[in-house]
Amino acid sequence: MSLYLQDDKSSYKVLAIDLCSRGFHVWQHYVDAIDILRSLFNLATNTRKDSVDVQNIAAQARSAVLHIASNNTPLFMTTLSLDILTPPDLDHRRSVLQIVAFLIRKRPLVLHSNLSKLMEAVVKSLDPNSALNRDAVLDIATEIISQVVKTFPNVDFHGTSQRLAVGSQEGAIVMYDLKTATRLYVLEAHKKRLSACSFSTDGRRLVTVSIDEGLVHVWKVGSSFVSFFNPGAPPRQGHSGSEPYKTLNFHFGEMSEYANSLSSTTFEWVTARNVRIKIGPNTLFFST
Repeated sequence: MSLYLQDDKSSYKVLAIDLCSRGFHVWQHYVDAIDILRSLFNLATNTRKDSVDVQNIAAQARSAVLHIASNNTPLFMTTLSLDILTPPDLDHRRSVLQIVAFLIRKRPLVLHSNLSKLMEAVVKSLDPNSALNRDAVLDIATEIISQVVKTFPNVDFHGTSQRLAVGSQEGAIVMYDLKTATRLYVLEAHKKRLSACSFSTDGRRLVTVSIDEGLVHVWKVGSSFVSFFNPGAPPRQGHSGSEPYKTLNFHFGEMSEYANSLSSTTFEWVTARNVRIKIGPNTLFFST
């Protein structure tokens, strides 16, 4: 089947793509499933411009990718992350990143539970120590980060400081520096999945929300004298050390419908220290 997918002259390519989509759960145990996925990635993103594709191979391959991503998510996400970090070549890395951008637009919930792992790979692809690799993917990786911030409430970006905060299903928040494409530190206080997070307008506070816990945490995340001498450690959070700078409990009754939504939680920064959080029809207003 892999040979049919890779042979541009094969008249069975459309059939092979269809079989990949419908029968993946059956034959993935008997073939090199990762190789098949890689072939579909390339077909979905590399459409020849010098010929008319009557069968619309690229569209069919994208449909197959969506189907496999929805029904075989663990293997699919593992392949995505692996191919972003260690691709066979730069063209393939671009193809995989284009697939990520496509999924954010078409099927964001497929990515949601694995978003922290995926964003780690995207950030590392921007390593400035490898200028050639960074230049090759800078446009598409930047587009992905922008789309992720707009789509997923548990990710936020502060442009002036070039900091990216990514919340995980386990409740941790990973802070990245996009200037150096490195992980700065991890904030750990939430015990359940992070629902949403937001930087203050000056970038010196990060507010994190877990609907499952009914908790809001406020973190100091601006550069500090202590963090200058202890790189990789989060700024000291006042008298409590590594615990959140502030914590607020809330309870609005049954919240399960909002916990699973990508659009139920929004932030409005009234000033650099005052924020309004809307969770469904409910509102929290407090000073950070």
